[in-house]
Amino acid sequence: MNFVDYRGLDQKIGEISISTQLNILFYINPQNLLEEKKRFFEEIQKGNEYNPFFTYPSKNPLFSYFSMKPIFETYKQELKELLQSVGNDNLGLLCENKILDILESIELVKSIGTSNFDENSKQFYGSVDNKLLKLAKEQVEKEILPLKSEKVSFDTAITMIKNFLKNKKLNYKMEFRESAGSMFAVNSREGILYINKDLVFNKDLVKRFIAHEIETHIYRYENGFSQPYSMFSQGTSKNMLETEEGLAVNVELLKGLEVDNSLKQYAGRVLAIHYASKESFFQTFLKLKEFFSEEDAFTLTLRAKRGTFKTSEPGAFTKDMLYYRGMFLVQDFLKNHPIEDLYYGKYSVSDIHLVKGVDGLKKPKFLPDLPKI
Repeated sequence: MNFVDYRGLDQKIGEISISTQLNILFYINPQNLLEEKKRFFEEIQKGNEYNPFFTYPSKNPLFSYFSMKPIFETYKQELKELLQSVGNDNLGLLCENKILDILESIELVKSIGTSNFDENSKQFYGSVDNKLLKLAKEQVEKEILPLKSEKVSFDTAITMIKNFLKNKKLNYKMEFRESAGSMFAVNSREGILYINKDLVFNKDLVKRFIAHEIETHIYRYENGFSQPYSMFSQGTSKNMLETEEGLAVNVELLKGLEVDNSLKQYAGRVLAIHYASKESFFQTFLKLKEFFSEEDAFTLTLRAKRGTFKTSEPGAFTKDMLYYRGMFLVQDFLKNHPIEDLYYGKYSVSDIHLVKGVDGLKKPKFLPDLPKI
């Protein structure tokens, strides 16, 4: 049996992953969103059907990057060569999965705004099946009672979050942004928490922020960063995201927090993808308006249609279904496993049999504070 330098292999895979910068969300949000949103609502107020025409940054800065820079083809060749060097043990299979996912994500990002994007998205993230669609429909039809939670000022909320980070000895800074598709986001590698600057906080929302962004996303990253292999902080496979978001919702549920509004939004994303894959932007919006406000219906439709070739035609970006599907996936996992099993780093429930067999892993330092059962 040939010796495999897994430290060197892991480092090389990590370097290529960072160098290609394949976080699709960096490239998929339309440049002309505000103008097209304004025109969309102006047209529907006149009784007209309108499907936005979205533009993307110079066909993604990556299009010229892919076609002009020979280093990109070099990366692809190196990845294929690295595939030949992995072993058949647990760590080797994790490395193989990571390499294949990078190659697949390259094709997905290259296809943003083209006729291939819909199919590439389905291959990468999957499609909405009938079972998930049924659950999503039931969720959006549920009555949501008004949330009874004490409001807190924006400054007070930020102080509460900063104090939590300080107590856990986590060195993260906050950046306040214009309203985006989500209220919060985290970039663990850069140590930044993003918060919409016009957000109206209450105590429950602060607790949910801590549970979701810090006790799930940041904890999994920090635990993974302490491991001997960088893939545990970067993510071992594309399936990691489904587990990551599903775990975040389950941590909120286990803490007894009010998540009905979030679950309706996650279920709405499933419906949006289902409709968008068969309908135009305008028709998808009309169907979502049966369950959501016009503003929410537009945002859900936008999330499902961004990156597609023509919003007047069927086609969807299917990533958003992972949040709702992941919730059930993690719930099933936790029936037979302790939650600690998902905190050695950033990986999927489907990777756990490989992860637990890797030599030299450290026990998770950060775990969510959950009530004793």
